[in-house]
Amino acid sequence: MTTIQVSVSTKQVLEVLKRNEGKESYDDVIQHLLKTHTKVAESMFGAIKGLSWKKEDRSKLHEL
Repeated sequence: MTTIQVSVSTKQVLEVLKRNEGKESYDDVIQHLLKTHTKVAESMFGAIKGLSWKKEDRSKLHEL
């Protein structure tokens, strides 16, 4: 787990999205947004235990 800093307005938007999307945490909201609005590989979200970011996954992230 880690801590990130966001503005008050960003936190408010995350709270609304959390409620509207039925998510349990801000992390769930952020992951949902990233999965639906980027082309990031599922393995980067810890969806498959034991996999780490591959070099080609990292390069895809930089292309976004």
